[in-house]
Amino acid sequence: MSLFSGKSKDDALAEREGRVAQLERELRALQGRLDSTEELVRHLDEDRDLLLGALERLRPGLTPLELSEALLDVCFKPLGLACFYVALADWEGDQLNFVLYHEGGRARQHPSRRLSDRVGLSERVLANRRSVYIRTLEEGTAAGSLLTPAEQATGLIPHSWYGVPLGWGSRPAGLVSFQSFQTDAFSDSRRRVMEALAALLSTCLDQGR
Repeated sequence: MSLFSGKSKDDALAEREGRVAQLERELRALQGRLDSTEELVRHLDEDRDLLLGALERLRPGLTPLELSEALLDVCFKPLGLACFYVALADWEGDQLNFVLYHEGGRARQHPSRRLSDRVGLSERVLANRRSVYIRTLEEGTAAGSLLTPAEQATGLIPHSWYGVPLGWGSRPAGLVSFQSFQTDAFSDSRRRVMEALAALLSTCLDQGR
């Protein structure tokens, strides 16, 4: 009897340890899902605050520069941007004019370009009338990304680039560009937020005109 009793105790102990191990695995999986949910809620709260801030700051009647500066103030830090610019298209004059170009921690003067030259990503956005997302530095180079003098001098080159046209129709009013030093920095949900911000900016610009 003692021999069988010992085996039963060992079996019971092994079964209990197996149940404990299973519970630990389930708890780890549950904690992982909880952490993911908390992260999602945090991002949703950030996106909500970002959009509300844009609605409060961007209003018709402001100049293009004032609107651009307001959008920069609202979105630069929350989106973790390295560079941001707003450019307006003068289709009749064949010019792409950079209203605001923020790079390297400050606003810089950026020369205008001929639209018909179609030399960079900005012209690609306008010509195709749709957003363009560049995920890596190599992808940007292959797509025709142009390095600014500051990027050439410092070597600090954004890896992610998202350009969104302003307005609709065959001739967009311009574009807004969001850039990050991180590779593939902008998720689908974040890009939708950027598109909403661009749409708000476009509406304010159009009503101002």
